[in-house]
Amino acid sequence: MRGARVRFSPLASAPVLLLVAAASACGGSRAPFPLGPVPIAYADTLAIPEPEERERPEVPKILRAAFAGEISRVISPRSWLGTAHEAQNVTHFDDVVSSAWFEHRNGRDRMTPEEVHRGASTVTGPDTSRTIEVIAGKAQGISPGFTVRDARGDRYLFKFDPQGFLHLSSAAGVIANRFFHAAGYHTPEDYIVVFDRDRLRLREGSTITMPDFTKRPMAEDDISAVLDLVDSLPDGRYLAVASKFVPGIPKGPFYFEGVRRDDPNDHYHHEFRRELRGLYVVSSWLNHVDMRFANTLDAYVEPGYLRHYLIDFAASLGSGTIRPHNAREGMEYNFDFWPWLGRIGTLGFYTMGWEDREQEIIDPSLGWLPVEDFDPEDWKANWPNGAFVGATLRDKYWGAKLVASFTDEQIVAAVSAGQLPKQTARDTLAKVIQHRRDQVVRQWFGAVTPVENVEAGEGDDGTLEVSFDDLAIRQQIPDADDAAYAWAFKHSDLKRQWQGSARAEPGQVRQTIRIPNLRISAAGSGAGSPRDEASSTATLKITVQRTTGASSQAATVYLKWDGSRYTVAGLQH
Repeated sequence: MRGARVRFSPLASAPVLLLVAAASACGGSRAPFPLGPVPIAYADTLAIPEPEERERPEVPKILRAAFAGEISRVISPRSWLGTAHEAQNVTHFDDVVSSAWFEHRNGRDRMTPEEVHRGASTVTGPDTSRTIEVIAGKAQGISPGFTVRDARGDRYLFKFDPQGFLHLSSAAGVIANRFFHAAGYHTPEDYIVVFDRDRLRLREGSTITMPDFTKRPMAEDDISAVLDLVDSLPDGRYLAVASKFVPGIPKGPFYFEGVRRDDPNDHYHHEFRRELRGLYVVSSWLNHVDMRFANTLDAYVEPGYLRHYLIDFAASLGSGTIRPHNAREGMEYNFDFWPWLGRIGTLGFYTMGWEDREQEIIDPSLGWLPVEDFDPEDWKANWPNGAFVGATLRDKYWGAKLVASFTDEQIVAAVSAGQLPKQTARDTLAKVIQHRRDQVVRQWFGAVTPVENVEAGEGDDGTLEVSFDDLAIRQQIPDADDAAYAWAFKHSDLKRQWQGSARAEPGQVRQTIRIPNLRISAAGSGAGSPRDEASSTATLKITVQRTTGASSQAATVYLKWDGSRYTVAGLQH
């Protein structure tokens, strides 16, 4: 059943929140939140009437929206009350289902390095052995290029590297594309393409979009004018990113806030979608500072629904698309209210740490990508968006699990897709990405109790045993297995309540907590016996305490009692 859409305003909802809090304090029999309704996989792929195409705003509108978003972020109650609202589309086990937004890939069933290298590809790229028709030109924006059709009839967008930095944005874009696809997001097929100028033929009726967003008929000289702005390879050929047009009919971008009103499948406000909030962590890992609506696309696909794509990854890794990244990017928004106010108020004496940072570009094809100075907790995109700003610790831990799923071999495979000409550059970039992965994992796995794959069973002596995987140990975080698990079991309906602690088994990913006071075997008697037929839910809160840092936020396991045994019904981090 399709529910009504409700816009949530923290300020307007304050009285409601107070009433809810009061009701909670007074007790009640409502089920814990994680055991409520959950999303259904691919429920948002039902056939709908074809929506109208949403136009991409012009640059002045984009800037106005960006500044308005920043002001909204600053004055939001969340920024000064510290309030946060959890994602709405989560399952009982703190996950999301596959949908028109996201499909479980490497995080659930590990892909081979070859599959990561291939990405979303269905072919080997454009056919450059025959004539390539230029059907449109783009002279506006920061990355001019061509729309082409190859001899197979496939359409691509060709985009070029900035002069003096051959391979910079092309390699970064293709490599990041492979990671976002393997993580689970919908992406186009992106390829590195090398072609001869003589292969390009202007199709009759082609147009070119000018810097003022007007269009005019395209001439043969326009092709040469665009190619004159880019570097050729030593053999005279040209290199570009070829982004294949996605299946279906383009319907414009999606936004990171609100819903699309002409899409009946769009049930959740985008700022409350877990996969968009968790995207913050994946973007921080890959330094994709331009993750905003302008680099998204909705496509109307068969049998008639909108699929939501991330597109254009040129501003990732060390690339700022038209130049290497600078020290500010990833550290501060383009317009960041508080640093801006600090500089004004101190007549420029207030500075951020990045302003004194020395940038060393070790290779023009790699640009600049921080390693030791990378702080996953403080990373910022160039512009704020509602999903990133609203991301909670649970969302970021979920995103970190996507990042943690990539092995060193998979990272090397993704980097090879960028076709960097020097092996030393490939090796360096792979090591940097691996190091940033480890920083992301340490940050967000250390902030929660990263237990997964929880199971409940009966021990040899009839006591309750709860086993789980500790992902920090699985990821081989240093000293992660030098830990203790503080636990608190509570079953209010049956008046069962105990607490204790257990040491981690060194070197073992699978850990077990035993609750010795709780006997659930047929031989038991009293309040814990199987004669208690009540069907209700207990909670087991687990908090990991490691010697390398402070106690982490607890994980809550929900255990369903059926009168004779407990089964795991939910997990919340």
